[in-house]
Amino acid sequence: MGKSQRASFFQGEWKSHFSIQILIYAIFGVAFYLLLLPHALPQFVDIKVGKISRETIISPITKIDDTATKAAKDRAAYSVDPQYTKNEELTNSQIEKIDLVFADARRIIGDKTLKEPEKIKSLKDAISQELPEEFYIKLVRTSLTELTDLRLTTRDIVSNILEEGVRSQELATKKDQVDSMLVTSSLSSNSRYLAREITRYFLIPNELYDQKKTESLREAAKDSVESIPIKKGQVLVSSGEVVTPDQYRKLKEIGLIREQTNVIPYMGLLILVLLILFIFRFYVQRFHSFLHADNSQLLLLISIMLLTLIGMKIVTLGQNLEWSTVGFLAPVALGTMLITLLLNSKLSLAASLILCLAASMFFNGDNQFLFDFRFGLVTLISGIISTFALDGVKRRSAVLKAGVLTSFVSMVAILALYTLWPAERDWAQLFQSLLFGLIGGIFSAVLTIGFLPYFEAVFGILSPLRLLELSNPNHPLLKDLLYKAPGTYHHSIIVGNLAEAAAESIGADGFLARVGAYYHDVGKLKRPQFFIENQIHRDNPHDKISPNLSKTIILSHPRDGVEMLKAHRIPKAIQDIAAQHHGTTLLKFFYYRALEQSNGTQVIEADYRYPGPKAQFKEAAIVGIADCVEAAVRSISKPTPSRIENMISKIIRDRLEDGQFHECDLTFKECNSIAKAMAATLQGIFHSRIEYPEDIPAKGAK
Repeated sequence: MGKSQRASFFQGEWKSHFSIQILIYAIFGVAFYLLLLPHALPQFVDIKVGKISRETIISPITKIDDTATKAAKDRAAYSVDPQYTKNEELTNSQIEKIDLVFADARRIIGDKTLKEPEKIKSLKDAISQELPEEFYIKLVRTSLTELTDLRLTTRDIVSNILEEGVRSQELATKKDQVDSMLVTSSLSSNSRYLAREITRYFLIPNELYDQKKTESLREAAKDSVESIPIKKGQVLVSSGEVVTPDQYRKLKEIGLIREQTNVIPYMGLLILVLLILFIFRFYVQRFHSFLHADNSQLLLLISIMLLTLIGMKIVTLGQNLEWSTVGFLAPVALGTMLITLLLNSKLSLAASLILCLAASMFFNGDNQFLFDFRFGLVTLISGIISTFALDGVKRRSAVLKAGVLTSFVSMVAILALYTLWPAERDWAQLFQSLLFGLIGGIFSAVLTIGFLPYFEAVFGILSPLRLLELSNPNHPLLKDLLYKAPGTYHHSIIVGNLAEAAAESIGADGFLARVGAYYHDVGKLKRPQFFIENQIHRDNPHDKISPNLSKTIILSHPRDGVEMLKAHRIPKAIQDIAAQHHGTTLLKFFYYRALEQSNGTQVIEADYRYPGPKAQFKEAAIVGIADCVEAAVRSISKPTPSRIENMISKIIRDRLEDGQFHECDLTFKECNSIAKAMAATLQGIFHSRIEYPEDIPAKGAK
């Protein structure tokens, strides 16, 4: 980039440069991301098992303690005894086997053909090889009658014990129970021995473990145990306390222990910020083309947004003082008020949505969610109300009134939230919230009044309040105009009245047109005596100089005016009106005088035209028309309504034919509206007067 290119860039080309626009959005995105980052990521503590905690750590959320809940469920399950089911078929089977044993014994013992050893062998084969040799020896020597009693006794004992149920782990105990049952029997000692051995042999477990039933009961026991929570506000570790493994585990489950860097929350916040930026830029491009095309205005908007976000961020420090509702104190209406006053109300409403989202994250405090929309809702309502309250105002006192209104509506919103949120019905906290809401709106208004002049000065913005200040007759330039060029001053006042009425008739900024008219001729202060309206009871100096010198003096007053306005730091819109109100019109009087005195020499018409530029916006064109109309109407000897209307129409027609409106977007319809509005205003100024008695000449008096 060459030297001349750099100069051009810094003088104004940057205002429409695409890369600068992207840079502005990028700066806002980075700042927005960094401001939200601490509130989007979990907070961590530096603590170790066995070490003394330097602070009291309170659970920021309510969360189920999975480990403790699992342990409680396991204890409940283990408390359920194993379940068994008795098998009646096994009982019947064992009784049948006993009957078969005694039937075989009766048959073998009663067989006279067999000798005792043979009987013993046959009994072993029929009954079991597991019973001792002594059992079989005594059995073959038992009489058939005694054998019957033995069968009945054995059968009864086995049946009774199995009816009670026998589990595998109880089998030994049940077998020992046989001895006590035989004590009361009438059997001989020999038969008791046989009964004991047979009974113990045929006793088996008939109650089997029921796994399905046991597991079902244990699951029911687990389900009956309620989850054990780590409650929000619960003290997990007290200051000065040695950290136990269980406490450390709870901190870890809550997420207060950093084990490793998790990039997912960082990426999530980045995506959210990029999405907001994309929507915001699309909205500006689609609905606010003037802002999209002017980087200086975009920079103003972003600066106001960042200022408000930083103010909200500072207020979050109050959460460290355990003021959980300090978010209602945040000066969120500062941004919407400044945007309404310096840009427009539609942008302010859009900005309030972003501030609403930011407030929900800034003031989520110890909430278990990322957003706390209680604060977001109050922020949104405050932004909307402050926007409506300041839309189109022209008095500085209106800012304070808007602040009071915003405070009142915020308090109503806070009260509504508390009535709808049963868990938060704490009267002390409600009072604190209402107090913060009251202070927040008024605080925003005070900050707005404080910051407004700085934004106006840095960005050259003409807010209604700034225009009101410039319209004050005590402004140094207007006072100079009154004392040094009184004719020009009064001319400017009338031009202001005409311009305001005309501008409002077509929907333009009437206040800007009026104030611009007040300053449009300040350049005449440099040589006030050379302008006709200031030549009261004086000779006209133009009669003594050449037309060429006269036109040089007259044509220079717009340029001189711009220099004076710049010196007094008057906003650019007013400077533009001063520079453009004559456009490139021809200074006809001195041009024709030059033609008369030319003596055949060539007179170039372009030398007698104002240097311009032509009017670039409606208000500048209207001030130019009003300036010409006021001067022309004063020259009419009898300004009747028809003459005034014809004069105005002729002036507008001449300017149209001269191409003075080619660079602004005035339409023919608007030109007609301007003519009617100016005619109506002038008819009020040049109205007919009655003749007072002292003004009536005496009859016959000369």
